[in-house]
Amino acid sequence: MTVELSPCGEMVRKSDPVRFRYALFAAPEAREGLFALYAFNLELAKIAPMVSEPMIGEIRLQWWRDSLDMIFGGGPVRKHEVVEPLAAVVRGAELPRAPLEAMIDARAWDLSPEFPADESALEAYIRDTAGALTGLAAQALGAAGQGVGAAAERAGYAIGVARYLAAVPVLVGEGHAALPSDGIDWAGLRDGGTDAVFAQDVARLAHGGLTAVKRARAARGMIPRAAAPALLELAEARRVLDAMAKAEGLGGLVGAAPSPFRSNFSRLWRGVSGRW
Repeated sequence: MTVELSPCGEMVRKSDPVRFRYALFAAPEAREGLFALYAFNLELAKIAPMVSEPMIGEIRLQWWRDSLDMIFGGGPVRKHEVVEPLAAVVRGAELPRAPLEAMIDARAWDLSPEFPADESALEAYIRDTAGALTGLAAQALGAAGQGVGAAAERAGYAIGVARYLAAVPVLVGEGHAALPSDGIDWAGLRDGGTDAVFAQDVARLAHGGLTAVKRARAARGMIPRAAAPALLELAEARRVLDAMAKAEGLGGLVGAAPSPFRSNFSRLWRGVSGRW
């Protein structure tokens, strides 16, 4: 049987299949809210690769800030395949504005050739992208309260670290200095070599992600079962971060990814069990 997806659902299925699969374990009436949030994230993420100069990217980011003004203004919003469902979930779940704005502002760094300038800038970027997104998704599924929100954001931070490190080989291949420390031999890494400074940066970031995993799981009892689909990727991120913490070159990051068969089986088990 073929299931027809909404535009947001189809966008997430094509461009973020991991979040899409976990979203399917949410209650049917809540899935579209997750799809809208994840599609919003994808819309922001695709700005930098699609523009020819930073100013055009800033204009697109401002378009989304203006869209938030409309959403939180309570009146009509733009006729747009993501804006309208985003307005529905924001208003229906009474989601806060600050993390949505943080997601937009963070994407300005995608337009800067100097990013990441330092470790704190990179950590803030991950917190304001994946961390904010996961916190919003958990709230959309009924996870309420300051402590609950902080736990979900920590889970999102850990997920974001794993995703960022997985993207580092691609970024380096495109000529980006994807980690902040000076003195990394990027050319040698592209040629398959190792680098001690690179390894230190990766280990420090990965261990920060693993600390976030522990802190998020310490509050697991506070988070309702219905919100688990927003957090299920955390278990996957933990295993990947364990392996990435030992990487000395780009190959170690690539090799940290589990096999597709193991991933699909594990995702099915986590979705059914709700364990993250």
